[in-house]
Amino acid sequence: MINKTSDYNNEDNKDKKHKRKEVLIYGGAGLLLPLLILYFLLSIYYNKHFYNNTMINGVNASNMTVKQVEIAINKQVNSYILTLEERNNKSEQIYGGDFELYAVFDGMLGELLNEQDGFAWPVYLIKSRELEVNTMIEYDESLLKERFNQLICLTKENTIKPVNAHISQYGENGYEIVPEEQGAKVKKDKLYEKIKEAVFQLEPVLSLDKEGCYEEPKVDSKNPKLLKALEDMNKLVSAKITYEFGEDTEVVDGKRISEWISIDKKYVVHLNKDGVKEFVDHIGKNYNSFGRVRTFKTSYGETIKVSGGDYGWWLNRGQEANELTELILAGKQEVKEPAYFQTASQYGEDDIGDTYVEINLTAQHLFFYKEGKRILETDFVSGNISRNYGTPTGTYPIQYKENDATLNGEDYSTPVKYWMPFNGNIGLHDAPWRNEFGKDIYLTKGSHGCINMPPDAAKKMFKNIKRGVAVVVYELQGTENYEKKDNKRLDSIRED
Repeated sequence: MINKTSDYNNEDNKDKKHKRKEVLIYGGAGLLLPLLILYFLLSIYYNKHFYNNTMINGVNASNMTVKQVEIAINKQVNSYILTLEERNNKSEQIYGGDFELYAVFDGMLGELLNEQDGFAWPVYLIKSRELEVNTMIEYDESLLKERFNQLICLTKENTIKPVNAHISQYGENGYEIVPEEQGAKVKKDKLYEKIKEAVFQLEPVLSLDKEGCYEEPKVDSKNPKLLKALEDMNKLVSAKITYEFGEDTEVVDGKRISEWISIDKKYVVHLNKDGVKEFVDHIGKNYNSFGRVRTFKTSYGETIKVSGGDYGWWLNRGQEANELTELILAGKQEVKEPAYFQTASQYGEDDIGDTYVEINLTAQHLFFYKEGKRILETDFVSGNISRNYGTPTGTYPIQYKENDATLNGEDYSTPVKYWMPFNGNIGLHDAPWRNEFGKDIYLTKGSHGCINMPPDAAKKMFKNIKRGVAVVVYELQGTENYEKKDNKRLDSIRED
């Protein structure tokens, strides 16, 4: 038996499925077609416009044409401001509009647009892009130069020259380094070039310090030559040389030495020899007593003035200047005895002291004092007045003493036991060939200028005297030890 109802139902189901399929096909096509049309239209649109979320040189170029982007970027360029950061917390600004700043693209934006894939627009509707264009910046250079010359940092009142690090004046702590000062003097040409570079790059800020637009000190605090000079100078002023002249003191210390120090352009330290010499001359002038006119109290109680002679302190200035210089250069601290050609017994007005020989030519009598005590007193015979061999007056030092010397002259050669010269070839010595001393013997039968002494007196003097002891030779009228009538004789001899 055939079931017709079942066959009918199967056919009906197939028909319904076919119709549903057709509905789906035609419906899908109806929906896809508008999308395709939209996609096609947007693709055409983005062939002339930049994608959404596109930034070019910091300008939002979304959906803009090339022309629109050029206008937008130029608007930004024209409003460009360059801030100059200067020293001393100062700043000033240069505006792009001041010198007609604008951008030239030369097709670069078009090239960027042509690189866009119009069929990839669905991605770039949501994806951000940041693009950079090497924009050609143009401006009126004459206007930029004019604005540049108006910068406050270039004015005279704001131009502060840099100062090199240097060595201070001498003070309580000796010498010190005075740090360099940066100042604020602009390198004008360099700053102008840096401004042009910043403008071309549209940089918002230009730091004059970072770009090296200031003149810098040529010498800083760490300069090796400067530090070496400081060390040398402080070594010199560390010296302290003390001179003691009896109760008086002269000190060569840092303060005085600092006046003699100089430093040249190559930072070589010099000690001024003229300054040292001037000081040595000072002590020579004030403490030399060589050839001084002396006030002398005689053994007769009368005070007289004695001039002439070469006794006294006599500074060897050349040697002393050299020695003092060496001590300063070495930074020494000490008490120094000056270099002398000749010394005296003591410093002060009375430089003879209490050991000396006193010779009164008028009385033909001498006294020898040792440490304040009179240990010898004797008559003598001095230089022959009638033959112009008179013994010179003055104050002299004992030059040396010699046993068994021979005194030689033009017309004599005389051996003596005790020889004590004090004025060249004039000295004190024994005269055993004489039977008497004193009185007026010297007027006609005197020596060649020496002081002839009795042998015993000469021996005692020789034993107690030493080199450098003062010999004071003078004349004192009224102390003659012969008859006054002989004064006429003396005057007659002198006239002859």
